[in-house]
Order: sequence, then C-alpha cells, then structure tokens
Amino acid sequence: MDETIYKAVLNTITENVIVIDKNLTIIFQNRINEKLYGARLGENCYQVYRDRREPCTDCPILDVLADGKSRRSLRDVVLPNGSIHWIEMNSSPLRDGSGNIIGAVEAIHDVTEQIRLNEECHTLRREMQRQAQFENIVTQSKKMKAIFRLIERVAATNSTVLITGESGTGKELVARAILANSDRREKPFVSINCGAIPENLLESELFGHVKGAFTGAVKDHPGLIETCNGATLFLDEVGEIQPAIQVKLLRFLQSGEYRRVGDTKVRKVDVRILCATNRDLETAVKNGTFREDLFFRLSVIPISLPPLRERREDIPLLATHLFQRLSDAHHRHSSGIASPALKILMDYSWPGNVRELENAIEYAVHLTDDGKAIVPEHLPPKIVGAADIEPLSIQFLSIEDYTKQSIYALQVDHSEEQIAHKLGISRKNLWEKRNRWQILRPARWAVD
Repeated sequence: MDETIYKAVLNTITENVIVIDKNLTIIFQNRINEKLYGARLGENCYQVYRDRREPCTDCPILDVLADGKSRRSLRDVVLPNGSIHWIEMNSSPLRDGSGNIIGAVEAIHDVTEQIRLNEECHTLRREMQRQAQFENIVTQSKKMKAIFRLIERVAATNSTVLITGESGTGKELVARAILANSDRREKPFVSINCGAIPENLLESELFGHVKGAFTGAVKDHPGLIETCNGATLFLDEVGEIQPAIQVKLLRFLQSGEYRRVGDTKVRKVDVRILCATNRDLETAVKNGTFREDLFFRLSVIPISLPPLRERREDIPLLATHLFQRLSDAHHRHSSGIASPALKILMDYSWPGNVRELENAIEYAVHLTDDGKAIVPEHLPPKIVGAADIEPLSIQFLSIEDYTKQSIYALQVDHSEEQIAHKLGISRKNLWEKRNRWQILRPARWAVD
C-alpha cells in the first residue's frame, strides 16, 4: 500500500491524526486536523496545541519516543479561538524499515463534552444525595461538614440531641436532617415552639389532658408526646420551658413515662426527642433558671451550629440557592447576582444569619427587573450601608485556603479557563481541586 492510499485512509476518519518526528515537529496532519488548526506542517506540536515555547515536561510523546511503547493519555489543548478543550490521545511509535523509532503517530479524540457531562452528572448526583441526606442545608464549610458526619453517626440512634446556635442558623433544618437519616424517617416529624406557648398551655400541649382537668377542658386531649409514639418530636426554643414543666419533661426523658394533666394513669411511649435553643443553657443552669439534670438529659449529643459570619465561604452558594428558590416562588426572572452585589453580601456580618440573608435576597428579587442582575442598589439599605462602615479584617491564610477563597471569588464572573489562568494552573488542575475540595460552581451567576 503506497503513501497516497495511507493519506486517503487517514483523511476519511473522523479523529484528528498527526505524525511527529523525533524533534516534535509535525510532519503530517490529516484533513480534519488541518481544518481545525490550519496547515501547521514544520511547526512544533507543543507550540501548536498547547501554546508553549518549550516541550511539555509531562509529554507522553517523549515517553513513546524513548521506549517505543504506546501510550493513552488525557490532555488539555488550546484551540485557535483561544478556548481550551480536553482530548484523549492514543500515541504509538513510528518506525523505519529497520525498526528504528523515527517519530510518533497520534490519534486524537475530543472528549470535552463527555467530561463536561460527566462532571455535571457527578455534581448532580452528589447534590441529590446531599439533599436526600441533609434536606436543604447548603454548605462548603468544614464546620458544617463535620456536623454532617456527626449526624450520619448518631441519626440512627434514639439519643436525645440538643442543637444550639444563633437565631437563623438553621437548627430545625439540622433536626430534619437527623430525621431523614434515621430509622424513623417514614414517621411524622412534629415540631413545637416552646417559647411561643404560655406555660399553662404548654404542659397540656406536650402531655395532653383529660376532660375536666381545667376550665375549658371539655374532652380528653392526647398531647404531642402521645401522638408522636414511634416518631420524632422537635422541641424548638427548649430553653424557654419554665421550671415546673422542666421537672415533668425530665421524668419523661428518664423513663419514657408520663401522665396527662388531671389524670392518674401512667402512660409509656417511644419518642425520639430533638431540641434546639439559641440560649446559653450552661449559663442558665448557673443562674438557676434551667435544671442541670435536664440539661444533661437533653444534651446527650450536642450540636453547635456556627453563625454565618464564621462560614463566609457558604455565602455564594447560599445566595445562589436562595435566589433560584425565591425567583421560582415569586415567578421572577432576574438573571443572577452581579459581582459588586455579591461582594457586599460577602462582607456583611449577618447578625440574623441565613434567615437574614434569605430576607435580603427576597427583597432584592422583588426590586430587580426581569432579565437584569441583582446589583447593590437592589439590596436592603441596611446591608449596603454597612459595607461603607465595616472595617476590613486582616487574616493570614495558608496557600490552600487562599486558593480555595480565590476560586470562590473568581467563579462569580470568570470562566473556568480564566480562573485557571489567574491562579497559574491548568484547567485540569483546577478541575481536580474542585473535586478534591468539593467546590461546586454556581450555575446562574451574572455580571451586570
């Protein structure tokens, strides 16, 4: 078979094929490769495909030329329009009639789309698993991920859990995540705000009452503890329970037994108790307003949620999540969050935590025209004004933390190629860092 037939065959296949000599000079390229890169015969492969001035240190072609063994590798290349694509390279040695290696043949297949789809599927699968396990808790924070690991270990037990944290940190979401990972997930989750019900009614709500127990008790009432038999009861703001009811709750936690108000019959049920408070119960114990023995019964497994100001890396993810959910709920069609607005959100101290962030995003969604991005003037005046007066804090970061925060900041309005360029790393290296650190790329950022 002569050279003409060889070239005809190579020009009919759909993959890029090139032949490189021992000096890494292109001596043949088939028609599809020439259509993509132009006629590049006589030029070095590293200059044409990777825009470099010297050979790549990890080049598989050099290994093929050295030992004559075929190689299969995944590389990033720069297209003539400046975009970066991922290619799968199958490299084999080219030998002369005497068997000496005189170059290498490469068959190149563009796998950019497959990698993108695989990455999206992996991200989607991970997101679905995360939501199934942890409800709607959106986070990249190490502290929150440590809490997730604790939830996974204790969810299947019957131990009482005390969730503490400032208002708006998501204590009920954590309680629901515990339920979602427990054996009681198919049973009801009943929640009661102990601080919102008067003392004389709270006892009846929890333990029930019998007819005639007090004025207005016209019939028997079972109470939440009884209706939660086999299920989960969430006591929100448990620190507000008054001492008289604390005694009865302690007795129930110790024995699983209780009596309805006005009844002599002792009843026994199986209820998983989860509770939450924004009060410092240890201080309340010292002050004599909360029973020490009840505190120890409630805090068998303590979970302390960090405020939003201590996990600022979550603000972009939370803002995107809330923006998408609130836009859908209110049928708004804003294009995203502009970089200046995001910077203000990142710099604000958020005393109201995630709940305050949600309110701020909802406010901005209503003020933003359809098709436009949220900009600073769409944010609540309190938050915009704070950006002018809050002092900048100086923090010393490790190289790893600096890189992480740089990715979070740059991904707001930069492409993956631009982020990699600014960090001085390859697109593949950026992709590996995202996977290793589980940094998800927000899907709907916009720059006004």
